Amino acid sequence: MSKKRVKKWAVASAASVAFLASQGTASAAASHKVVKGDTLWGLGQQNGVTVDELKGANNRQNDMIYVGETLTIPDQGQAQPAASPATSVHTVAQGETLYHIATQNGMTVDQLKAVNGLQSDIITIGQTLKLQGEAPAPAQTAPSTSVSAQDQDLLARLVEAEAKGEPYQGKVAVAIVVLNRVASPEFPNNIHDVIYQQLGNGVYQFSPVANGAINQPASEESKRAVSEALSNPHENDALFFYNPKIAESQWVATQQVTAVIGNHVFAK
Repeated sequence: MSKKRVKKWAVASAASVAFLASQGTASAAASHKVVKGDTLWGLGQQNGVTVDELKGANNRQNDMIYVGETLTIPDQGQAQPAASPATSVHTVAQGETLYHIATQNGMTVDQLKAVNGLQSDIITIGQTLKLQGEAPAPAQTAPSTSVSAQDQDLLARLVEAEAKGEPYQGKVAVAIVVLNRVASPEFPNNIHDVIYQQLGNGVYQFSPVANGAINQPASEESKRAVSEALSNPHENDALFFYNPKIAESQWVATQQVTAVIGNHVFAK
């Protein structure tokens, strides 16, 4: 073989190696710099991976993330297949809800509760839940079917007043607090009365009712947040939310924290 041929072959081989290398890295894991309002669950939904896959890719033992840090986002094609639901279990981590765990494992909340003999949506950190792939339970009916357009608008106006400037998921969480109160025997059983409920001293439960902000129109984002809350009522079981920087009540700070989103702490 002539030197000229050898040289051409070497160039071709180098190009082939480069091509194969680029093919091998085409699906390499991406990265994401955490911004205010990000959560592992939200990033997982955006990138088609589970919270456990995100935690595994970043060597995390819990769901805590911090603004400014860089997370590895595993490629969907590289993600490890989920363990067989028939034999696997899940240990509850901070910030998780039955809705999140059920969604990650292809179950409904009712299935997950039935498998574990739960009578409520309350779970605790460190609790072990069984995950089983039984026949799907009947689909849950979103409460939006029984909520009037007037009440949806009222709830959206409350969300706008209470969470203007907060992350979108924070707006959803505020709406869910109201829906959780409607479902709780400790509060009125409809959206209007929950929002306009007064304390024993005549002070309203929600300050926008007292200062008139409740009468301002809601943004499209707040309306969308209400629609999502009505579609996913089990996303957060909080009954209260507050901004620790301005909260006047010391009692609310003693309640169990379920999530921190933006400037708001959610508790039950």
